[in-house]
Amino acid sequence: MNRLNERAFAILSVQLDKSARKDPASQVQRDIVKKRLRKLLTQSGDRLTESELRHHICDIFPDFSPRVLQQAAKANRPPGLLSKLKWVTLFGIGGAGFLMFVNLPYPMIRRPVANTAPILLLPSFMSMDYHYRQAIARVEQADQLTNRSTSQADFELGAEKVRQAQTH
Repeated sequence: MNRLNERAFAILSVQLDKSARKDPASQVQRDIVKKRLRKLLTQSGDRLTESELRHHICDIFPDFSPRVLQQAAKANRPPGLLSKLKWVTLFGIGGAGFLMFVNLPYPMIRRPVANTAPILLLPSFMSMDYHYRQAIARVEQADQLTNRSTSQADFELGAEKVRQAQTH
């Protein structure tokens, strides 16, 4: 991990160009600071903090903007776990929403999806298969209970199995 990343370098470089005057001495000072920052781009180690950035810049440019130093230090921080988790959650919810939309039971939605990417319809196919199998099993149980009944309880249980089959 480099001590200074490209984004922080770009922020500091823009402010250095603004801070340096047009005279040759000021241009040389700007080049010295940029050379220091380029060296930090290639060094490996811990990321630079705001105070370390101030140490590298403010000895030559004492009136350098503290707000820019804060921005550069913030840009130099590695992305945290929370920001990665935020993107994973956002894409996960977006993907789930897209999958739910694609699996809606409307022919205007399902036909084009079935023609181009039928794998996206797998959740609804699995659901239909599950309910079909459950309905067939319940109807067979009801048929056995009513055709081979020995008591009134078998008829009632058969009627209950028919109702369960109808819900599937």
